[in-house]
Amino acid sequence: MSKYLRNSPDYVGLTTSHIVKYLGLVHIVTLKHLRQAIERYPDAANEIKAWTAIVEAVRWHNFDDVRGMFQDADFVDGYMIFNIRHNRYRLITVIHYAKTTKERQTQGHVYIRSFLTHKEYDNRSNWDRRYGKQ
Repeated sequence: MSKYLRNSPDYVGLTTSHIVKYLGLVHIVTLKHLRQAIERYPDAANEIKAWTAIVEAVRWHNFDDVRGMFQDADFVDGYMIFNIRHNRYRLITVIHYAKTTKERQTQGHVYIRSFLTHKEYDNRSNWDRRYGKQ
């Protein structure tokens, strides 16, 4: 579980059924975006925390692995989009999948791009650099 989630003053304890019980194999880059989303959208806080705990405990090798865990995840032009709060919010990420070779296993990385309302997500320049800002 992330250091942020363990030490967060607004942390609501997750049950063990929410957390896979082995070493986190995915590194989430830029947790700052998630902390800001929790502050800005408190109604999404528990789902963001649960998403974070799950993602840090899995080892994804491809899109099918992601869809096996998050059935509503979509791959859009290099970005992995997660629906939060029944599609009220969108979590935009870039995933570098874990790889396994004879010599070693690499840690996967999930880069947090943006956390947006559904309306903000509809304006692609809010989250895709090829379309404008950010």
